[in-house]
Amino acid sequence: MKKLLPLLLVLSIVCWGGACARSRAVVSQEEAPPKESAGCQIAKLRAQLRRCENKLEKATGERTNCLTYAARLSYLLGELSPKFEKIYYYENGKGYGETLAAEQPDWAEGHYWLALNLCGLAEISGAKRGLKLVSQIIEEMEQSLEVNPAYEQAGAHRVLGRIFYACPGWPLSVGNMHKSLEHLSAAVALAPENSTNHLFLAETLLRLGKKEEAHRELEQVIKATRHAHCPHNLEEDQQAARRLLEENRSEKAASNQARLP
Repeated sequence: MKKLLPLLLVLSIVCWGGACARSRAVVSQEEAPPKESAGCQIAKLRAQLRRCENKLEKATGERTNCLTYAARLSYLLGELSPKFEKIYYYENGKGYGETLAAEQPDWAEGHYWLALNLCGLAEISGAKRGLKLVSQIIEEMEQSLEVNPAYEQAGAHRVLGRIFYACPGWPLSVGNMHKSLEHLSAAVALAPENSTNHLFLAETLLRLGKKEEAHRELEQVIKATRHAHCPHNLEEDQQAARRLLEENRSEKAASNQARLP
C-alpha cells in the first residue's frame, strides 16, 4: 500500500491544460482566465480566484463559468502553493467542482475539475485515503470523458491512463496496463501537441516491453509544443524524454555488447 503514495503524486500533476470544451457556454472577455494563469504565477492566480469568488458571492457574471474557473484555479493553486496551504485549495476546488457537476451534470467541466481536486487531496492525504478516492476519481473522469473526450487536451484520457499505470493491480487497486495503453493512445490521438500525453504513453509502452514504440513517443515529446500543467514544465517533460531515450540506448548497447563472442 505504501508504494501508492508517490504514484498518487503523479496523478495530481498531469491535467491542467487549456483546451476549450465543446459543451462550455460562450465565455466573455471579462470572465475568461487571464493569460498570466497559463504562466502559473501564484499571486495572479490568487487574485483571479478572489475575483471569481466575489462574483459568485454577489451573483454577478456568468455563474457556470465562474464555478469552472474557481475549481480550475483552486486546483492549480493547490499544486503550486506551500504544503500547509494545499488542502485549503483542493477542498475549495472540490466544493466548486461538486456544485458545478450538480448544476450542470451534462457538462464535462464539473466532473473533470472535481476529479482533479480529488487527485490533489489523494496525494496529500496518504495512501489509505488515496486508495479510497481512486474509484470516485475514475467515476468523475469517466463522466467527463463521456461528455467531451477532448476537454483539457484530452485530460480525462490522460488522467485515467495514468491512474491505470500508477495504481497497484488487483486485488489492491485498479492498475491495468492495457487500459492505460488504451486511454493514453486516445489522448495522443486527440491532443498530439501535448508533451505529457506522449510521455505517459511512452512510459506505459516501456512497461509493456514495447520499446520501439516507446522510443517513437519519446521523440514526439521532444517535438511537442504544449504541456498539460504549466508552460515551464514542457522543458521538464522533454528532459525526462531525453533521459529515457538515453537509458533505452544504453540498454540496447549493453545488450548488443553481451551478444558479441
